[in-house]
Amino acid sequence: MRTTIGVAEIDALIEGGVPRGASILVAGEAGTGKSVLCLEFILAGIREGEPGVYVTADEPGRVLETAASLGWDLRGAVEDGYARIVQVLPPSAPVPAAAPAMAMPAAPPAGGAPSAGAAAPAAPPSLPTLAGGPASATVAAVVEAAQEIQAERVAIDPPLGPGASGEPAASFIADLLRGVLEETHCTTMITGQRLHGAAGLTRLGIEEQLVDGIVDLRLVEREGRRQRVVAVRALHGTRVDLDDHAFTISAGRGIALDES
Repeated sequence: MRTTIGVAEIDALIEGGVPRGASILVAGEAGTGKSVLCLEFILAGIREGEPGVYVTADEPGRVLETAASLGWDLRGAVEDGYARIVQVLPPSAPVPAAAPAMAMPAAPPAGGAPSAGAAAPAAPPSLPTLAGGPASATVAAVVEAAQEIQAERVAIDPPLGPGASGEPAASFIADLLRGVLEETHCTTMITGQRLHGAAGLTRLGIEEQLVDGIVDLRLVEREGRRQRVVAVRALHGTRVDLDDHAFTISAGRGIALDES
């Protein structure tokens, strides 16, 4: 069975969507739309009755603001118990003693997200879970969050700060992704940062070895203007369209491929 990646035009490039339980790498340099696709992946899942966990090194408030700037109510999904945010601290950083644990929202009912007008769970607005230390600690936080809301999706974006590189970072990412896949069995999306002008899909060079599929986001020069393009590089068990497709990002719609 397949489920939407979050963008209908990208679904059309991969035989209608992502196989449930698969893992997808979204690779690209800064500004290509990796975080936007992760947000669409989580929110589209909620619309399909698939709650999701968003794993980020960013401040959760900024994630909520980014979603709001695009016209998406991720805050409401968190408060209603259909999404959770897990903030990843640098691996060497201790978790602050006063770090709040996320309130346990009620699990969504069978059949997916609530209909319009349905009463929200009585739980107070959820706070982010803070995870630091080894990858196993982050995996444990993600697993706990996933169990609380019966998650079927996980988006990991970005798992480490912009300065992370080398073997420790690669090992952390490998352990994190393997652990999340093995412990949650969720359909999972992970972003991989590519430095401008660098060879390879990601600066760590590890993510593409662990996933089932790769979506490559790039900035190209066309007629004197920089343009975003997307290409699907691979997806196990799927015939894929390997061509580059130009796309735009706009409020309300998010990523939209330009087929003109």
